[in-house]
Amino acid sequence: MTVATETLTIRLPTQAVDRLRRVAEIARRPIDQVVAETLQSTLPPLLDDLPAEFQVDLRQLENWSNEALRQQVFARFDPELLDRYDTLLERNTQGLLTPVENKELDDLRRQGDLLTFSKAYAALLLKWRGEHVPTLEELEDSVQ
Repeated sequence: MTVATETLTIRLPTQAVDRLRRVAEIARRPIDQVVAETLQSTLPPLLDDLPAEFQVDLRQLENWSNEALRQQVFARFDPELLDRYDTLLERNTQGLLTPVENKELDDLRRQGDLLTFSKAYAALLLKWRGEHVPTLEELEDSVQ
């Protein structure tokens, strides 16, 4: 199977080119193949890689200011909703959920998933923009 390719001319530091050439030599593979595989393995995920149901909401973050993105990175799930989610999960494991509660659990799960994806995508956007991305320690300190 042949993969479609394009030619792209880029400028790289000499040291990077030397390393790529050396890896290609050691691997006994064409340098363009080494470069392509290196890029594929190091590029961050794009929205297209995420579940379709979240893509529209997440795409909006691309227009947010850096400050708004920083706030999103520190966002927390509402404690009352989290308690309700835990209660519904427990009832679900016991097989006691009503159809209405089952829908509520699904809605809360989706909200939690969206928050998780939003926080991660906001951090990724900040990184791409050359901004500081909070460390895990900074995120944990913000909870206390």
